[in-house]
Amino acid sequence: MPSLAPLRPRQLALRFDEAVWNHAALESALHREAGRPLTLTLTENRSVLLSFRRLSGKIEIRLHRMFLHAPAQVVIALGRGLRRRNRQKDGEVRRFMNDNLFRVRKSERKLPPLLTRGTSHDLLDVYERLNGRFFGGRLQVPITWGRGSGRARRGGITFGSYDPVLALIRIHPVLDRREVPLYFLESVVYHEMLHHHLGGVSDRGGRTVYHSRAFRQAEVLYPWHREALSWEKENIPHLLKASRALGRERRAAAQVARNSRPGARRRSL
Repeated sequence: MPSLAPLRPRQLALRFDEAVWNHAALESALHREAGRPLTLTLTENRSVLLSFRRLSGKIEIRLHRMFLHAPAQVVIALGRGLRRRNRQKDGEVRRFMNDNLFRVRKSERKLPPLLTRGTSHDLLDVYERLNGRFFGGRLQVPITWGRGSGRARRGGITFGSYDPVLALIRIHPVLDRREVPLYFLESVVYHEMLHHHLGGVSDRGGRTVYHSRAFRQAEVLYPWHREALSWEKENIPHLLKASRALGRERRAAAQVARNSRPGARRRSL
């Protein structure tokens, strides 16, 4: 069976009062490994954890403050990755960011109730089967059916999503139908599991890329990848119609709930 590279042990979680670096020391270490002039800005940006640009031979790099807790090997890998000619250590940096996302999470954001057993499909069964086959059973990420409010994309549906802050996979409930083949649902779940496993990588312009070459190479390891793409193309009009129907049902149920609250104002016809 195909499998991905073994998962490495998760980084030791440190409290914020146990930072390994200060700003000056981290900037100096990155400058030494990058081998060129460099300025470092630390941020609290929850969306972009790492970005950089090159201007007139100088590197301007912006890092989330989580990197003050980075082990030396992560800082070395990051600095050497800025040289352009050595991007082989990107995985080290990516794993550190994935393992330390708890440092950027808003305390008020909590996991929603997890619903995995649907009418036609059980997401937990799908997840555990994929986890064993492709990740050696070592991936740990919660999964749930979503509310069916996925945004449209090019006239289509966002069938699945991965929230890196909550470390949560959501699957669109329109796929909980008998006519949806199991291999298609599996392909969507596997895609989102890869996002958790691989994270994002920085391109040469410093932008974060989530569907990288490594991601695409891993994605096609799923044996029915082509069949899933073909089925989606043929059935997207039907799924769009079903998704709209789910949306109407959800809005109607929400309206009923609001009207049933004590003191709710009722409209008369």
